[in-house]
Amino acid sequence: MTKLLITEKLITNKQEFINLSNITDLVEFISFEEFISDTTLSLFSNTQLKFIFDKFVNYSELLKRNHDFSSNYIFQIKKNSLTNFSDVSSHIEVIQGSKPVKDKYLPWDLSNLIFNQKNSLNQKIVAEFCLNENLFRQFLAYLNKELMRVNLLQAYDQKKVSILLNENIDFKYELALRRLENINKKNLDKSFEQINKIEKLISKSGFNQENGKRFIVGMKKLLEF
Repeated sequence: MTKLLITEKLITNKQEFINLSNITDLVEFISFEEFISDTTLSLFSNTQLKFIFDKFVNYSELLKRNHDFSSNYIFQIKKNSLTNFSDVSSHIEVIQGSKPVKDKYLPWDLSNLIFNQKNSLNQKIVAEFCLNENLFRQFLAYLNKELMRVNLLQAYDQKKVSILLNENIDFKYELALRRLENINKKNLDKSFEQINKIEKLISKSGFNQENGKRFIVGMKKLLEF
C-alpha cells in the first residue's frame, strides 16, 4: 500500500523520517528520478518500502505515470494536496508527519469508515459531521455519488458511466467495481432510500444531530464489507 507522509518541509535524513513517521522497518531512500526508473524499468517486484526523499509529489503526476497505489512507496506531500487523493483513499495510508492529530475531516474520511468493515466508526469523526449541517450535507452528496457510480455500473460499462457522471475513469472506478462485487443489491437500494429519507427529514424538520448519527450508523450496517 502506498503511504503519504504529510509534511511542510522535505524530510531527507533517516532519523528525522523515523521520528515523524514512526516507521522503524527497513526503508530504502530513493530520489524521484530513481522512482521513475524503478517503475518503468524494473522486471521484478520488490516488497521493500521505498521513500522518495527529494520531492513533494501530487496526485496528478502519479496518475500520469500510472502509479500502482498498492505498491510499497512512501511519498511526501503537503497537507493542502491531500484532498486530491480522495479517489484512491482506500489504497493509501496517510501519515501525519506535521501534525499527529487530524484537525479537519473531509467527506471521504467518513465514507471510508462506512465501507470498511475492519474499522469501527470513529466517534470524533461522527461528532464532527453531526455538529455541522454544511459538512453533513457535503458528506451526503459525496456518498450519494459514490453509490450512484456503483449502481450505474450494474447496467453500463465504465465509459458510459463516466460520461453520465461527467468524470474521468480512474481509481474510483476500481473502487466502485469492488464495492459492486461486495455490496448486496438489496442493501444498495436501501441505502438510496435512507439518503432520500434523511434529506426529506432535514428539509421538513431541520437538521438534527441524533438523526445524523442514526443515519451514519445505519449506513455502515448496510454498506460495510
